[in-house]
Amino acid sequence: MRIQAKGWRSVRAWARWLSLLITIAMFCNMALPAAALAATPANVAPPDSQQEASIADQEAGCNNVRTVAMHQTLTRSVAQQSAGPEWIKFSAQANARYRLQVTSGEALQLSLRAGCAQNAPTVPLRNGQLEFTALRDGDFYLLVDASGVTGAFSYAVALEPAAPFRPNAATLAEVPEAVLRRATEFLEELRGSDLAPEWRDARINPEAHIFYRPDIQAAAYYEFTVEKPVAQGFEPAGYIELSSGEHDYPVTSWGVTGISPAGELVELAPLNVRLTEFYRLDMQSYAAEYEELSAVGVATLSDDVVTLGSMPDRIEGLDAVPDEPFDLVTESADTEGNKEYEGPTELPLLEESPFDTWADLKAEYKDVFAPMNRSLKQRASSAWELDNNLRRYGESLVKDDVRTVYGLAGQTIDALSVTGVGASAQYLQQEEVRNEGVLAGVRLTVLDEPADKDVLLPFEVSLKYTSGMTESIKFAIVAAAALRSGNVYLPLISTSGGNFANAASVQAPETVASWGPWSYWWADGDAGAILYNQFPSGSAPNTSACWSGCGATAWAMIFGWVDRRAAENHWRWINHWGIYRINGGLGANAVAPLPMDTGVRNMTWEIRNRMGTYCSGSGGATSFSRMIDAIEYVRPRATAAAVMTTRYDPTKLCWFGACNDARNLAKDSIVVRQTPAIVGYNNHYAMAYGYAHRSKTSCFLFWCWTDWSRWFYVNQGWGGSGNDWINWDDVHFGAVYRNP
Repeated sequence: MRIQAKGWRSVRAWARWLSLLITIAMFCNMALPAAALAATPANVAPPDSQQEASIADQEAGCNNVRTVAMHQTLTRSVAQQSAGPEWIKFSAQANARYRLQVTSGEALQLSLRAGCAQNAPTVPLRNGQLEFTALRDGDFYLLVDASGVTGAFSYAVALEPAAPFRPNAATLAEVPEAVLRRATEFLEELRGSDLAPEWRDARINPEAHIFYRPDIQAAAYYEFTVEKPVAQGFEPAGYIELSSGEHDYPVTSWGVTGISPAGELVELAPLNVRLTEFYRLDMQSYAAEYEELSAVGVATLSDDVVTLGSMPDRIEGLDAVPDEPFDLVTESADTEGNKEYEGPTELPLLEESPFDTWADLKAEYKDVFAPMNRSLKQRASSAWELDNNLRRYGESLVKDDVRTVYGLAGQTIDALSVTGVGASAQYLQQEEVRNEGVLAGVRLTVLDEPADKDVLLPFEVSLKYTSGMTESIKFAIVAAAALRSGNVYLPLISTSGGNFANAASVQAPETVASWGPWSYWWADGDAGAILYNQFPSGSAPNTSACWSGCGATAWAMIFGWVDRRAAENHWRWINHWGIYRINGGLGANAVAPLPMDTGVRNMTWEIRNRMGTYCSGSGGATSFSRMIDAIEYVRPRATAAAVMTTRYDPTKLCWFGACNDARNLAKDSIVVRQTPAIVGYNNHYAMAYGYAHRSKTSCFLFWCWTDWSRWFYVNQGWGGSGNDWINWDDVHFGAVYRNP
């Protein structure tokens, strides 16, 4: 299994496609379609002519070749050593998947060939079997070589159809209506706001990407690419990722610039492959399986996998941890050498180890990660309870409420109607919403409400689309005095005080749903422009057997940020110069650079060694308890007193809001001190330098619920790539560097 970080893309992508076309030209007359994420194999033409194949057969002595048909088992017994290779022919159809199985042939040498010739292109059978996709119509040949076998032997050859790959893409018409409704509303809520300036005129791409999770057979997530118009059409401008059900949050992650995780996987893929099924293992761990193309005219499933982010490790001991909140650990250290610990005296005995192969990870995922996925489902349950109640009962509105119902992304409205007792002109004003003259939705304004507190005036918006899809969205008008408060999930803004002057509010151009405006804060300076990255084994000064590690990179970005603020005479950091020095050493003062260079590598490597980062597979892992030891890098360079604090849930489970104080530690650094912080989620540490939240007060029947949506904006430490909004509720570790 290969762990890959994000890096340069465009040149590699062009090289991959050029090589792919050359390979295809070796065995077909027609190129594969350009769609990089095709859900089924492309139609490929057969070799130049059947006449040439027949001539090749005769030259190779294939006139007496045996044939095996679909669903047939061909047996063979030999009394003595074979005098030469044996050929078995079968026919295949382009785009179909097959499984070729040879039993009782452990000592045989087996290979699939394009023709009946020793020098024909070859694909070996592993463990007597081969699962493949035919890329052309025509005949294929199995070479059975018994030259290494003495005495009598027998074998059997069977050809069966193989299961097709699950789709990795869907048209918007194929996406479940509830998922597409959420994606549509999320885009409209942010359209034109300061949080998503590139989405002002954006659209959702007509095709969504499908991600699976190893413990869920059906589609687990849908990823929608957001595109902005340019002179030659559209280009990627971020993405919205949503779960298909209650196993995760309704909206799991989003970004407002660049390409999506699926697009990143395509860019990272090796040459001459075709991606098949995509997986989302946790918030920042993605993988894609792929087939390797061959000159034989078949594509075979690789046992390797393309990865984005760090793959999760096996965690042993979580089954012994009860499904309840665990006390957080808080550790502090300062430049004077003082350290403090607060938290449980006995920590759970957990052992982490990497999976040997992708097949092992998939096979063990359901059992190994069951505690974490149960906790995730619990944390997301309040959002789903609200969503389900609104869909079942409809949202209750009062006088002066305004709602805009937009048509689903990618669909054209054929007919729109608002019906029900609450739709009368006395209570409801209706205005068509048009986009360049095309009906796009309806704006609803509640003009009056019933005098009787026990009365509901229901109505529904029905939309019929030209594709044949229909949907109905329920509402009811009630008296404001009748509404009662139910569960209220308050924002977790600490009372530590500080300067909140840099807060800003973003009001969406239309009140699409019951979400209020966004409030957001940013760390000052150039945190988003720091382009530090991990570096691999063998890349100086990395003498380990794995990557340098995300923990060291995250602290390096924090220290670089502080050093740059000192160089700018920032009032809070003016005395903290020297935290970065020439070439990352202990010499004369220097200003930490924005891009990665030799000095940054040296700084990162020293931080890594101070924290005891170790190799877990090909990744550099740093335990929660050792992250505080990064202070040892600062201490010999400090020109002013400073304190580092870490706070974390050692189980990573975060049951029932147990991790809120760890999240608040990072959030307060951004909100109160305008200073970036480190956040940990799953197997990754990143530098958070933005925070945003909004509230949603929704009423159904006569009850009102308030929920909060909270997000961190992070610099992933991937050389500036992949900086996205991550869900607050996925964070289980926080760390800050501050003045005492």
